[in-house]
Amino acid sequence: MTDLVLDRVTLLTMDRERRQLDDGWLAVSDGRIEALGSGAAPAAARRIDGRGGVVMPGMVSTHSHVIDILLRGGLEQDRTLFDWLVNVYFAGTSAYTPEDCALAATLNLSEAARAGITTITDNWGVNNGDDAGRVAECAAATLGVYESSGLRVVFGRMFSDTAPAAWEGILGAYMAKLPAKTLDLATLGEPLDAAIARIEALIAAHHGAAEGRVSVCPAPIMAQLASPEALTAARELAERHGTVVPIHHCESPLNSRVFPESGPGLGATDYLNALDFLNERMLAAHCVWLDDRDIRLLAAHDVKVAHCPSCNSLLSSGAAPIPRLLAAGVTAGLGTDDANTSSNVSIMQEMRQAAYVAKLTNADPGALTAEKALEMATIDGARALGMEAEIGSLEVGKRADVVLFDTSGPHWYPRHLLPATIVYQAQAADVRTVLVDGRPVLDEREPTFLETEPAALHESAQQASEAIVERAGMGGLLARGWQSQSRV
Repeated sequence: MTDLVLDRVTLLTMDRERRQLDDGWLAVSDGRIEALGSGAAPAAARRIDGRGGVVMPGMVSTHSHVIDILLRGGLEQDRTLFDWLVNVYFAGTSAYTPEDCALAATLNLSEAARAGITTITDNWGVNNGDDAGRVAECAAATLGVYESSGLRVVFGRMFSDTAPAAWEGILGAYMAKLPAKTLDLATLGEPLDAAIARIEALIAAHHGAAEGRVSVCPAPIMAQLASPEALTAARELAERHGTVVPIHHCESPLNSRVFPESGPGLGATDYLNALDFLNERMLAAHCVWLDDRDIRLLAAHDVKVAHCPSCNSLLSSGAAPIPRLLAAGVTAGLGTDDANTSSNVSIMQEMRQAAYVAKLTNADPGALTAEKALEMATIDGARALGMEAEIGSLEVGKRADVVLFDTSGPHWYPRHLLPATIVYQAQAADVRTVLVDGRPVLDEREPTFLETEPAALHESAQQASEAIVERAGMGGLLARGWQSQSRV
């Protein structure tokens, strides 16, 4: 007998025909979609009455930094990218314990599940070079949460083995804004051989874990922080294990060029192309500061893009040229990025923000449609991760990663065109049930993988965050006072 039927719903399939099935039902067996249709549903061992709701594929986050969620709540305000990097991200994660990492991952995943996210790409790192033993324990603690949660996670272990000498002055100047902190810039990198060995060990221990829901891949931080040998090693490791290679790319003017000491320098895209790093496995996050040549090269090599509009807006990094990338044929998904640079773990927020930013910056209300935003959140996000044959649409044989929306709220009405209603009117709080491999990770709005009450989790997160701020010497960030005009 069929394991599960979800019925009395509208199905938004995101299949090739982008079918919408009213009075629909979805049948699941052995973790996969067995059948779907309209009208009378088949019998099943379990039935979920959708009560007139909407069902669509689970949403895919193609770029995030999961454990950094303990650094949100105002610490990040009014800072540009590199100011935020040294004074919030690197400083804060240098003080994380393995227990902090597990707690942060649990908090992030509980928020993600409540927002209908079923697949997360985590660019993971905790100030890699200061204490290799601590880093290994933190990684193991994070992956332990992923394996028990039931969600689908791509774990990209970030690493850096070099840094431009020209950056020392600017990073030092930013660090002077918060002199009490304990960050040592010399600890941000690690020897290449050691980094690759640690990533290989994580792959051996965790790649394919949790019935294939967890995968592990190398994630060089950005072109300027990885030597040519590091980039080559990451590419070869990904090819050997069939993974993507997440990397931050052209997020700001400072990291959009290499060798600035030579004058105009060399574009980061050209540099990666010279090293044979551009290929279909490269998952380039941000891609804000691109020119036409960059876009042509990314398209020609089938590089995938992770668009993070909320983060790019909050850090004033700029607006990625998504309409031009899409027109060139580049696949782009959406990412929530850091929870302390987007404030929420919600692809629903990113869909809306992506559409708004594209319309505003292109002076064109049709620059990014609601339909395309939904594609980026689902099937295009799956394609960016090389998973489009398994997830991203509701089709027979695909994994049953599914989101059920409660549409009883007043903000759902009136509604005429469902994609626009979901992108511009729906809220994360409308997510009622989330399935991954046909099993509920969210049931009647409550995560199924929590080992404690949500209120206790939230209180623990608050206490842990306060302790991290103290250990990292970041207390100066709290002495902000009321700033109607920023002094940061």
